Amino acid sequence: MKLPVKVQIKQISKAELMKSHRFEEVLGYCQHCSNYNKNHSCPDFSFEAEALLMPFNYATIILTQIDSEPIRNNWDQMTAAMFPSRIIENYVKEEDEELPLASVISMFAFEEIKNQMADRLLSLEKQLDSALSIPPGCCTRCHSCTKNDGKSCVYPEKLRYSLEALGFLVSDIYIRYFDLELGWASEELPKRFCSCSVLMTNARINEEWIRTEFSDLFMELYEN
Repeated sequence: MKLPVKVQIKQISKAELMKSHRFEEVLGYCQHCSNYNKNHSCPDFSFEAEALLMPFNYATIILTQIDSEPIRNNWDQMTAAMFPSRIIENYVKEEDEELPLASVISMFAFEEIKNQMADRLLSLEKQLDSALSIPPGCCTRCHSCTKNDGKSCVYPEKLRYSLEALGFLVSDIYIRYFDLELGWASEELPKRFCSCSVLMTNARINEEWIRTEFSDLFMELYEN
């Protein structure tokens, strides 16, 4: 089963993006996450978001959405084994811990799109004179991050930081620019799976070009 991904684009100034910067508030959320200070893409950092973003003037926000109705329509056929992901491996700390199926599917969906977005954003960076990609979520390229062993990142050229990691309140971005308010219920699937990425640039870029670059995204579900 292949589910199409709806993509919405909104290009704003960096000053506008910074209105959603709530470093202290978001850092508090991060500190309660099991990845805090254990992943090179997650806080605590030796730099500030303002310094990282200083060279850029514009932010192209890329919102992805996947309708979960096809999954809900086939719910009786779904099992957790169909939805493996490294997010689940990082989240589940006890071998006998069992997550609700809705949570398992949501994590799988997020990682499937996150990985595609991260790679495509890196590709777009190379096509522009100066750009920085901000993919959704923490990095899961490695089974276990080398930060846990006090070692440098294995893929430094691919290491990027999410909006949340940099202190942005993503729920505010959803509401402010897409009139979208998200809720979370671990026992039920959301109506849609969403993720938010940003491409920082010096100058404005063609939104239609960006939209075309992501027009063929999809999420594939594996058979049991």
